[in-house]
Amino acid sequence: MTRPPDRRVLLAESRSSYAGRVNTPRVMAIDWSGRSGADQRRVLWLAEAIDGGLLRLEDGRTRAELVELLIAEADRDPSLIVGFDFAFSLPAWYLQVRRLTPSQLWALIADEALTPTMQRYGLARWMNAPEAPFWTISQDHARLRPQQMFRRTEQDMRLPGVQPKSVFQLIGAGQVGRGSLYGMQALHRLTGAGFQVWPFDRPALPVVVEIYPRVLTGPMRKNSQSERERYLEAVPLPPDLRRLAASSEDAFDAAVSAVVMAARVEELKALPEEPGYAIEGKIWAPHDRAAVGTAGRQPAGRHGELGSAVARVILEAAARGESATAQADKVLDMLNRRGLLGGRLDRPVG
Repeated sequence: MTRPPDRRVLLAESRSSYAGRVNTPRVMAIDWSGRSGADQRRVLWLAEAIDGGLLRLEDGRTRAELVELLIAEADRDPSLIVGFDFAFSLPAWYLQVRRLTPSQLWALIADEALTPTMQRYGLARWMNAPEAPFWTISQDHARLRPQQMFRRTEQDMRLPGVQPKSVFQLIGAGQVGRGSLYGMQALHRLTGAGFQVWPFDRPALPVVVEIYPRVLTGPMRKNSQSERERYLEAVPLPPDLRRLAASSEDAFDAAVSAVVMAARVEELKALPEEPGYAIEGKIWAPHDRAAVGTAGRQPAGRHGELGSAVARVILEAAARGESATAQADKVLDMLNRRGLLGGRLDRPVG
């Protein structure tokens, strides 16, 4: 299937030019999905950043194609950090009862053999009628005690506007179970190709980390196109990439996650060993939580984010050769969209 050209955006910089820039790893953030069939190509997004700048933002691939792309990218240049937004493991009690290590869990799911029923019907069919503790109807949900539903890292992430779902949940709005099980198949393939998976392996490049976009973006109404556009006004992106990032929640999550990760690449290069999370996994988050929700950027001077937004509007208008009056109009329009002018735009006439 040929991908539409307008859904794949590359910065003008030659891709071959950064293959040797090993001191600054490339960052790729993947907005993952448990969707099946052709829908995968619409909702799976890859964003790549280096030196704090977004290089590309793409959809159009299946999960299997995306994993093979990552392997090829790491073969070409192993200085690579990849963030996936699915649960890398299950609550520890389940692995302990089954006497499984995380890598054994991934292998069984890759073989579609975690349970006898899964082995008989395959993963896709099994997820429609799974055995406990996985569930697709609310009655099964009640069989789990609250402490059994979540991993420690998910409890760590609970903040206003950040409420993780249980990986055992395989139905309903916002569920992450299906995508996570497909994701564990991907982890099995990636580890076989030489990727380290943090915190299960000792950190080394190429490395894969678990991310939670809601933590990286901060609280916001991502289902609102206007809110996504407003948020992205303060993110340093080329205009084409900014429009593409605002086009859907999936594109937005991939783009912002990549920018945050690239802004914190020194932290990612120095990932600590985390023995306390070596069974369940750990969601990566920046040390500086004050920067979360600002796409990883520190406040820009006395005027902060607003001053940065105004400066960017002026620079972009000037780059197009627009007059000072036109530049001022652009700034006023931006301030009005943010509700900072009381809905009025009074300009001098003449």
